[in-house]
Amino acid sequence: MGIRAKWLAAAALIAGCTELITASAGNLTFLADTPVAHFNSDDMALMRESANKVLEAPDPNAKQEWSNAKTGASGVAQVRGQFTAANGTPCKRLRIMNRVRGLRSDATYTVCRSADGDWAFNADAAPAK
Repeated sequence: MGIRAKWLAAAALIAGCTELITASAGNLTFLADTPVAHFNSDDMALMRESANKVLEAPDPNAKQEWSNAKTGASGVAQVRGQFTAANGTPCKRLRIMNRVRGLRSDATYTVCRSADGDWAFNADAAPAK
């Protein structure tokens, strides 16, 4: 797994947030009431695999559901659009929805393909004019 793919996995930890994240890495208490705070390693792997599948899919509206019967955790990764950034980089809007223990989260992120082929979050990416 490439460095950017690892960043994608790490960033998925904060996928339960519906607000812009401005907290420092040391202040993660805001995650306490999100589904990912209750995910185990299997849940995280299923969520990450789901996100990677839709990002790699040629379908511009790809959607992938996942669930873990052992923990009751589940979620959906969905491409909500794609564009070419001003610098020529292909980008997609990735929606991540998660559920567990009565908690739900829904957030959409912009991710772009890097030169090494991995997907990386890029909140500043905008379509070329």
